[in-house]
Amino acid sequence: MTDEPAGGGAPSSSGLLWPRLADPPRRFDWAVLPTPVDRAPWLDTPHATVWIKRDDRSSPIYGGGKVRKLQWVLANPPYDGDAPVLSMGGTGSHHLLALALFLAPQRRTLHALVFEQPWTPHVRRNLAVLVSTGAKLWTAKTRPGLGVAWLAYRLWRRPAIAGTYMAAGASTALGCFGFIEAALELAAQIAAGALPRPDVIYLTAGSAGSCAGLLVGLALAGVSTHVHLVSSVEAWAFNGVLLRRKLAAAEGELRARGLVDAPTGGVMRWLERAGVTFAIDHAEVGGGYGAPTAAGLDAVALAGAHGLALETTYTAKCLAALRRIEAARGGPRRNVLWWNTHAGNDLSDRIAPDWRARCPIAVPDE
Repeated sequence: MTDEPAGGGAPSSSGLLWPRLADPPRRFDWAVLPTPVDRAPWLDTPHATVWIKRDDRSSPIYGGGKVRKLQWVLANPPYDGDAPVLSMGGTGSHHLLALALFLAPQRRTLHALVFEQPWTPHVRRNLAVLVSTGAKLWTAKTRPGLGVAWLAYRLWRRPAIAGTYMAAGASTALGCFGFIEAALELAAQIAAGALPRPDVIYLTAGSAGSCAGLLVGLALAGVSTHVHLVSSVEAWAFNGVLLRRKLAAAEGELRARGLVDAPTGGVMRWLERAGVTFAIDHAEVGGGYGAPTAAGLDAVALAGAHGLALETTYTAKCLAALRRIEAARGGPRRNVLWWNTHAGNDLSDRIAPDWRARCPIAVPDE
């Protein structure tokens, strides 16, 4: 594996998923894999033994779960050229920030449709780095206002070269491959004795690509478990209907790439036969996307005391759900895996001194 981001070498056909595909797509070798699994006795309860999947260590450039998806998506059409990429997210979007950081060494530009979210220190930091990369922003005050930002991009503030649109979170069908491969990676770690087979996995949910990929990958790997999906967004933005569509898209892409020994039936049948179940939990959304919650802030503080940097939009809410559910649960002791998808990289040296002057959004002081 290489530590270099985009531009640091030609895409390759490699990784744990590649041998299972007759016609594998290319991918960059950006992620440092496998990410480790650590015991977390500080999260144990009388009925739960907890491990952490450390995707915060997935890249020295920008870790977390985003690099897993982007190394597939940016290596293949329609995103593998030299044109700008257009995508959308909040002012603290990890997707937009990761995309900008991995595009920059290719001398490619990110065009971002951005809506304002609650101004936490983490959101300010992410926006500062995003602007410092040279990303171009088309802004809206709210998520519904993104429609106006889109019209501005297409009509009255059109760029000289239009960007190729990428779905939020890089959650394309091919983007799901990042977490299909992550599930195969976990299966190999279980087989090697790094951890026992988890009875439940806690994973944050938003644009559905990571969730769908992990579920499909667990089914292909034959890892029987329950995946508890902790939504960071309201039910209209992430729900069972949308997840099933993403699962079907991932299945379709696998079949198009010549999945070797593909299971019969549709993707939901794959999960059923493998003993992979899931539930969607909206209890931690609180005041909405990006709005900190008391339970999430407690999770940030607890994780920080044990050397883990979280943020309040996704991973803090996921950890809060784990603590809530496992503390209240009785019955036999079970093995629990929390998948930490946050990029904990220190990006302070990437912030340009004049970023506020370059930012089209009036950012309030802390």
